[in-house]
Amino acid sequence: MNSRVGQAQFVDIAAATQFQGPGALITDDYQKEITDILRRKSVLDGRINYVPATGDISTYYEQNTVNGGDFIDPRNPSATATSNDRTPHGVKIKALTNQVNFGHYDVTLGQQQNNFPELKAKDLDDMLNGIALTHGKALWRGNDTALAVPTTRQYMGIPSQITNTFTVGVGASIVAAIRAKVAAMVGSEKYEVLPTAIYIHPIGHYHMTEEVRLAVESGKMSDPFGKTVVAGLEVPTIMTAAGLLPIIPEPFMPSKANETNTGNTDYGIAIVTESMIEYHYVGEKGMFLFELGTTSNLLEQYVGVKYGAPVAKGPSYAHAYGTIERPTIAAVG
Repeated sequence: MNSRVGQAQFVDIAAATQFQGPGALITDDYQKEITDILRRKSVLDGRINYVPATGDISTYYEQNTVNGGDFIDPRNPSATATSNDRTPHGVKIKALTNQVNFGHYDVTLGQQQNNFPELKAKDLDDMLNGIALTHGKALWRGNDTALAVPTTRQYMGIPSQITNTFTVGVGASIVAAIRAKVAAMVGSEKYEVLPTAIYIHPIGHYHMTEEVRLAVESGKMSDPFGKTVVAGLEVPTIMTAAGLLPIIPEPFMPSKANETNTGNTDYGIAIVTESMIEYHYVGEKGMFLFELGTTSNLLEQYVGVKYGAPVAKGPSYAHAYGTIERPTIAAVG
């Protein structure tokens, strides 16, 4: 249902008839279910922490040193006072909205015909799903360039926040690059890092599994993958210095044409510690739904609003973001 008014015209009943004959007048009919397998959310969204924002700029403190601790002469003990700095960080809260209007006549006629009895509920739900879809894409592809001092109305995407980066060249092993980067993160003497998941563009995922298949078939390696279930999807796991990590295809992961090789694309891959990715929300973890009432043109108006912003804590050590250069495969849709 919407507020647009089409142009009415008379039509010949024969134009709506599929067949006429003795005892039969067959007109067009249709299935009562609307075909719909549209994507409505990000995999990452269901696996990060939602926490209440502390203010319009939600603030947290990060400690990056543990100072002190010296060997001394046990017969002449002495100590030097030390302190540890804590650095404040902030993330500006953003807002997402969507709206749907229902015309009184259209809704009333639809109820009388009873063709799609649940259509209004579906349209309301999909209005909120539109917010969730925009939110899910922006978790990865939001175009803001700063957390506390925004330059756009969108989120600052997780890949843009992460400063620990790597690249996998067109001839390099994706599996080896993942293991090397995880080893470097776990090998830190300063931070106790244990990544929990690997998110990868689905086409990058294909190139990774194809790399492994060819190596296994040629006898160069044994299959390094196990299996687990994430968000209802069976995904491979890979043994790393942090243990077995799930490799999760994420369709909203960034990808862009390689600047040097026009036939190749740089597919995104993120190694993350999910407990250190937070969404700071205001009011509700989900969305608010408001009914604005009937206006002078007899429209029922509903508005959905979501307040919050994502932050990847420890962007230089708790996570890593990379690109995989491989031949381009066009995504469907």
